[in-house]
Amino acid sequence: MLCFAAEVEVLSEPIGFNMDDSLSFTGKSPVVNLDALGTWSISPVLTGIGFKQTNPLNSTIDFGNAQLLIQKNEGPLRFFIQTGLYSVPVLGKTYVRSLSETVNTYGYIPQAYATYVHDQNWSVSAGKLPAMGGYESTFTYQNLNIQRGLLWDQTSSVSFGTQVNYSKDNLTLALTWNDGYYSNKFNWVGGSASYQLDQRQNIGLSWVGSTSGNAQNTPNTPLLQNNSQIVNALYSYSSDKWYFAPYLQMTIIPVNGAIGITSEYKTYGAAILTNYRFFGFDSEGSGHAKVSLPVRVEYISEKGGTNGSTQTILYGPDSSALSFTITPTIQYDKYFARAEGSVVRINNPEPGLGFGSYDAKRSQFRLMLEVGLLY
Repeated sequence: MLCFAAEVEVLSEPIGFNMDDSLSFTGKSPVVNLDALGTWSISPVLTGIGFKQTNPLNSTIDFGNAQLLIQKNEGPLRFFIQTGLYSVPVLGKTYVRSLSETVNTYGYIPQAYATYVHDQNWSVSAGKLPAMGGYESTFTYQNLNIQRGLLWDQTSSVSFGTQVNYSKDNLTLALTWNDGYYSNKFNWVGGSASYQLDQRQNIGLSWVGSTSGNAQNTPNTPLLQNNSQIVNALYSYSSDKWYFAPYLQMTIIPVNGAIGITSEYKTYGAAILTNYRFFGFDSEGSGHAKVSLPVRVEYISEKGGTNGSTQTILYGPDSSALSFTITPTIQYDKYFARAEGSVVRINNPEPGLGFGSYDAKRSQFRLMLEVGLLY
């Protein structure tokens, strides 16, 4: 027998699915009681996106997300299924409309995995998982900013694989084995560790990377990044008004002539993400607006590679990029709206790898608006 109920407290977030500091679900979602199969919650997500940019001039209106998040998050065996349309806007990259993004990347079910919870300390997840590495998550509404950043663009997003999780007191550990950039070759491993220093502060380290060469080269599985090693050091601080999260990132791609990588590549990056909460974050229940001001500043540089090569991980050998993004945000109950201004400035680009109609410009400005609901 199916039993339906509305306005029931939503179950807690599944492992790996993170929401950042400026947006949140209402805490109330429709649920379905499937008796022996347990209670499942259904959280709708619907967002629209519009933007204008320079170099090249462009403007677009699109569905950002039209999804259902379906989960069973009680008992020893738990499930998470994300289904629907999505776009993933990225700083300095051409915008891809949601239908094309969905069909050409992770499909209409971008994440789906099961988690076995052994006890309060140990759990194991397997399936189509959020990838380990980096700070930002993939989908717009999960993050402080609408667009993904320069450092995120060097990390994988979704992987088939498994992850073992351990937590006790202030320590959280995880190990993963997966297919990296969605390559269907299970040759990536990684680990992460985070420690809660006190009620306001956390630190973390992570490493994930390829253990063998993989010659696959598609837009979804780029040759260079899919053969990389990714290291991150992260810190976060949260007070009543401020959220502050700086992190460092390094990627290394070793020479592997057998698969066509003839030079070593490295990136070095640093980012600071902040959010100032004006009001509403300490209110409970509906009828209260949350207003905040997220800001992100990033720098990344590329070392290695060969001039004139078609292979590059940034804008050519010894290129670098700096970005600034500001995203004033308001959320009222299930509804939210946020505007975003961003600029990317590249330095020392190889000819043909800049911005603009002739790939000769060094800066790109973008104004973006996202409105929607998170139930």
